Amino acid sequence: MFSVMVQNAKTGTMIETPEREVAVINQTFCDMFDIPGPPNQYVGLKSNQLFLSHSPMLKDPARFLKTVESTVYSKESIVDEEITFINGKIYARDYIPIYEGHVYIGHYWEYRDITEKKKAECDLRKANKKLEMLSMKDGLTGLNNRRSLDKQLEIEWEYAQKEKEPLSFLLFDIDYFKAYNDTYGHIQGDECLKEVANIAKSVVFDEPAFVARYGGEEFGILLPRANQYEAIKMAEAIRQQVEQRGIIHQASDVFKCVTISVGIMTVVPSENIPPISIVHQADQALYEAKRTGQNRISVYSHHKEADSNV
Repeated sequence: MFSVMVQNAKTGTMIETPEREVAVINQTFCDMFDIPGPPNQYVGLKSNQLFLSHSPMLKDPARFLKTVESTVYSKESIVDEEITFINGKIYARDYIPIYEGHVYIGHYWEYRDITEKKKAECDLRKANKKLEMLSMKDGLTGLNNRRSLDKQLEIEWEYAQKEKEPLSFLLFDIDYFKAYNDTYGHIQGDECLKEVANIAKSVVFDEPAFVARYGGEEFGILLPRANQYEAIKMAEAIRQQVEQRGIIHQASDVFKCVTISVGIMTVVPSENIPPISIVHQADQALYEAKRTGQNRISVYSHHKEADSNV
């Protein structure tokens, strides 16, 4: 019954004597290694010679032969060791040393085709990676979203803290955007958001900047290794580009085209300051820019909150 089971198994099976002579081998094993049948003709032959003559089928034959020898020498069971063939097939290999009582009497090898399983796992990883990427993007503008900005902030904060370099953050929004939506409708409002997002992307194109839609009509830009002067220069370039684009906004009380207000915070991170503080302080600066007229830039000051308008 055992012999019939082995010969009809869908797994490649070979049993060796302690002297590495083939005792049992089935057709599936021969098919895997492209060994011409019938399998019974190999009983009594040295298994290492059998492997050696057919190892070119393997992607890494030298490693395969080495692991076979080391496994037999150690006599320690292995499970699910992956073996890749040049035809793209992937097999999981099991090895069991066979004992009768305390007497060592041979080796048991079993190979299972896991090609489809590995392909499914690979496809699943790709799908998960794609979903993760999509979850980090804003569906409307194509920019990074707030979640991805928060993660990037942690990374840049840690690096800037270690290197003692400045880190700047710009937070800006569209002036009188609710009035824009009320006047022109939400579809046109979405187009306006996309246009402003494209302007921001084009201005920071050659810079190591991380641009994100922070929420609603708010956008955030993280500027690693940028001092306050460089942050102001970047903010002013975006503000001017938006104004010069001339997107009609008759409901605005500051300008008859779409404009933005920007809050800026620059800091050299330290251990006693939480990363989110740079966002909160840029938000305070943005509030000050709104309060003092809009279509302008405001820089957060540690001594007097957001008191520097540009």
